[in-house]
Amino acid sequence: MTMSDSTNLFVRARAALMEAEPQRKCELADRLYSDWNNNLLKIESDSDAVRTDVTEPGRPLKPELVHPRALPRRGLGTQEGQAALIHAVTHIEFNAINLALDAVYRYPGMPVEYYGDWLRVAHEESKHFNLLRNKLNKNGL
Repeated sequence: MTMSDSTNLFVRARAALMEAEPQRKCELADRLYSDWNNNLLKIESDSDAVRTDVTEPGRPLKPELVHPRALPRRGLGTQEGQAALIHAVTHIEFNAINLALDAVYRYPGMPVEYYGDWLRVAHEESKHFNLLRNKLNKNGL
């Protein structure tokens, strides 16, 4: 990333969106939000056309994505069922980070407030993801 890339909102948003490692994705999203709030980013694009080059955001290879119907049913009254629910919500939070970053990257030419709102969402979802992941890790799940 060149110096001008490091201040370009769209270059940085794409890098965060494509990051596969969850902790690094959260760090990039949080830094984007901080840099935005400190007026360190520029909204520079060569076009106002909707970007379609990203078809899948970065995500880790493990755990493997499976259809929910392929998973065993677990009651919420069990520790295993509660862990499965927390894991599912953690996955939702990770996807929400990607959705917020995608909204920033994909749509150049939007009002400045649009980008600030979506960067805040990515930052908040990053916090939620980390809280849940820490809970899973603390409990050895």
